[in-house]
Amino acid sequence: MSYRVFAVSLLVAVSAAVLAACGGGSEDGESGEERSFEEMEEAAEGTTVNFYLDAGDDAINAYVDEYVAPRVEEEHGIELRRTPISATEDGVNKLLNEKSASSQDGTMDLIWINGENFATGADADLWYGPWAEELPNTEYVDWESPEINQDFGYPVEGMEAPWGKAQFVMIYDSAEIEDPPQSMDELLAWTEENPGRFTYPAPPDFTGNAFVEHAFYQTTGEIERYQEPLDEEVFDEEAPQTWEYLNELEPNLWREGETYPESSSAMEELYANGEVWMNMSYNPQSAQRRVEDGIFPESTRTYVFEDGTLSNTHYVAVPFNSPNKAGAQVVANFLQSPEAQAEKQRAEVWGDLTALEIDRVPEEQQEELADVSGDAVLPTEELQENQLPEARAGWLLALEDGWQENVLR
Repeated sequence: MSYRVFAVSLLVAVSAAVLAACGGGSEDGESGEERSFEEMEEAAEGTTVNFYLDAGDDAINAYVDEYVAPRVEEEHGIELRRTPISATEDGVNKLLNEKSASSQDGTMDLIWINGENFATGADADLWYGPWAEELPNTEYVDWESPEINQDFGYPVEGMEAPWGKAQFVMIYDSAEIEDPPQSMDELLAWTEENPGRFTYPAPPDFTGNAFVEHAFYQTTGEIERYQEPLDEEVFDEEAPQTWEYLNELEPNLWREGETYPESSSAMEELYANGEVWMNMSYNPQSAQRRVEDGIFPESTRTYVFEDGTLSNTHYVAVPFNSPNKAGAQVVANFLQSPEAQAEKQRAEVWGDLTALEIDRVPEEQQEELADVSGDAVLPTEELQENQLPEARAGWLLALEDGWQENVLR
């Protein structure tokens, strides 16, 4: 997914329908009449839900088309229509335009979203709600966790429902590396001993940004303050430590840091060809999938830094002008079901981490969510125990720009 939105803020104010906070009930977006979830299911039967999402991953598209759509049609009589968009910001910009035109007749019922895209929409009153904490399957979600109730530091406030999680992992070839570096300091020492065998994608690649963010966390020793809006004075004071570290690392990199892989895909090719011995990913099961596809060596393994690695949650939101808010909420509830979460977590399906707390789901499904198969993937519980929150968007944009100015040049 894309995490930046280039759109102007709008000075348009319209009242949003407020969901009731009792008994799983929800208000009808048009009439304001409180409805139970069962009543929403009845209203949604025989309707179509238009689901907008980034179309960049064939595995995700197949999961929605071949698993989710047939199930919601069978169980709820809903036709789920996946509407592909090239980037999430395109969907947000569509809604911004409709809001500017005061259009209450939308075509989008549900959108896959997180990060700055969600924040931009929230600031412009693009989202219907709150509703997400009233879904029946929300009993499996830990809304007290900042990993859930804050989206890249922005308060969710029930305006989007968690769908899944991503977590950064380091990938390495165990045939070449016996003890992989467990911190940024150890990584620097390892690259000095193994020059040319490590690199990272150049920002603004999302994975490259995440690596720089890890360096920012570890060199400054701070995390919590970066959950607040950007403080430029603090950034200017703290960031030079990160630039110093990355510049010290640079001559040890592949091609002596004269050039960086332009994307995560280019980085994967270097690892698959044995040019570098380490890789990284924001999908903790992607390495296993690449091994099974014969792309990565069978000796591939993954791990997380001793202080943890970045994790974020992705969500679905209902636009202010969705013509089928009831159907959208019914679909969102299905996406949160333990069965649907377990299916998408399978490496051969999507490999997306569950948004649910494993100890809250029924016992017969806990093992399925906790266990993952393959030598190149970590247990779900180990990942959940080593999660770090993403910095707020302003810090990330400042890091991206700062890397271009202070490291690349």
